[in-house]
Amino acid sequence: MTQFKYVLEPYKSKNSRYTCPSCKQPHQFTRYIDIQTNAHIANHVGICNRASKCGYHYTPKQYFQDNPQYEKSLPKSQPQPQPQSQPQPPSFINPQLFQKTISNYNKNNLIKYLDSIFDKQTVNHLINIYKIGTSSRYNGGTTIFWQIDMQGNIRTGKLIKYNPITGKRQKKPYVATNWVHAIQCQKEFNLVQCLFGEHLLNEDPSAPIAIVESEKTAIIAQAKMPDFLWMATGSLNEFKPSKLNVLKGRRVVAYPDLSAYGRWFKKAGKLDFHIEVSDYLEKNATEEQRKEGLDIADFL
Repeated sequence: MTQFKYVLEPYKSKNSRYTCPSCKQPHQFTRYIDIQTNAHIANHVGICNRASKCGYHYTPKQYFQDNPQYEKSLPKSQPQPQPQSQPQPPSFINPQLFQKTISNYNKNNLIKYLDSIFDKQTVNHLINIYKIGTSSRYNGGTTIFWQIDMQGNIRTGKLIKYNPITGKRQKKPYVATNWVHAIQCQKEFNLVQCLFGEHLLNEDPSAPIAIVESEKTAIIAQAKMPDFLWMATGSLNEFKPSKLNVLKGRRVVAYPDLSAYGRWFKKAGKLDFHIEVSDYLEKNATEEQRKEGLDIADFL
């Protein structure tokens, strides 16, 4: 086994994400790098971010098992003691930029969809508590999901455009998602994500927490099941300690999308505090619903 250690390349911009060798989707593939040299291994060694729809994951261990001749050709060097580096503090979005987006809801496609399934008072409540933003990018109507931490700092914002009738993402001819800090070309931006809705922890210290993958799902579920404070990881792979540790001491229930139950259950078992992982969808979904990868909002 090689003496070298590898990690997934940290996100810096969309240029640090590549075309998946399996599903061929651009900017969705994270490659492994050598922690000493920051060099990649091979173009196909990494993981697809579309975990539920693609699931491609080829690890360095698998690569060197399949290609032992390359492992032997690697230069062998004695590992040098590395100085302990201090973690860099997260960067934040300018509050003035954030504030400019808290408007134009008559042009926001997601809000139009919410208006079709909820009364206006409920929709206004959801807008206010989640600080939903509106962007004119991608020909207008785009939603911004702001990640605001417990201290009120704005970590970043995720842009997604939806169909105002169906509530589904519009991926073509638009980009499926993008980040505010990337659009602003903040090159030195140190992205340290938090849960979508994390700021709500300050609103009710005793309320139980529900965790889902999608921001839209959290918003819809909040309207349907308001006894919980609903938050979102933002993606399947973001169900991890760096985001979840802030929930220690609270009652937490996770509602994974269909096909994600096993992964979240396994990850929850490795935390040093308890998160209940609901198997409601697994027990009640049809085979067709499993293929579609539905979430709790689809059932609600």
